[in-house]
Amino acid sequence: MTGEYFGQLLRDKDIHKKGTELFIKLVESIEEAYDKFEKALKAWRGGDYERGLALRDEIIKLERDADKVKDVFFETIFRKKTYLPQITEERYTMMLNADHLLDRIERAVRVVCIKKIDASYFPPEMDRIIDLTEDVIEDFVEANKFFFEDFEKASKLARKVEEKRDEVRDLFYIISEKIVNDELPRGTSRVLNATTRISIEAEQGTDYLKVLIAKHS
Repeated sequence: MTGEYFGQLLRDKDIHKKGTELFIKLVESIEEAYDKFEKALKAWRGGDYERGLALRDEIIKLERDADKVKDVFFETIFRKKTYLPQITEERYTMMLNADHLLDRIERAVRVVCIKKIDASYFPPEMDRIIDLTEDVIEDFVEANKFFFEDFEKASKLARKVEEKRDEVRDLFYIISEKIVNDELPRGTSRVLNATTRISIEAEQGTDYLKVLIAKHS
C-alpha cells in the first residue's frame, strides 16, 4: 500500500483531496520560513538590524497563517468525521509535527534577533550547520509530500534527514567545545542552539513518517 491509503480509507474522496492540499500548503510554508530565517540571519550578522527584524516579522506572520490553515483543516475536515478515527489521529499528528517545525523556526529567528551579533559568532562549522539545515528542511517537506503517493521515496527522504541531522549533531559539539575553550564568543551558543533545534524538530517529524510507512506498507 502506498501513501494513497488515506484516500482508500476515506468516505469522501473530494474532502480527502482538499485535506491533502491544505496539509501540503502548510508544509511548503516551512521552506519559505527557513529561507527567510537564513536571510534574517545574514542581515543580522551584517549589521542590517532593520532588515532582520522585518524578516522576523514575516516569519511570525507565516506561523500565524499556518495556524489558520490548521483551523480550516479542523473545521472542514476533522469535524465532518470524514476520516476513520485511526487516520484522523495520524493526519493530525503529521500536521502538528509540521506546525512544531514552523514554530521552531519562528523561535529561532526571535532568539537570534534579540541581541547584536557579528561575523565572529560564525565559525565555518556554523555556516555548514545552516546549509545542512536548509537541506533538512527541503527533505522534510518533500518526504511529507511524497508520503501521499510514494512510500519508498518518502522513506528515502526521511533517512536523508536523519543522516544530515547526524552531521549537524557532530558540528554542534565541535562548536560547543570552541565556546567552552573561549575560542568563540559566548553568545555563539545562542545562535547555535536556536539553529540546531530546527533540524532536531525536523528529524522527529520524519521519524513519525517512518513509523507510519512501516505500519501501512
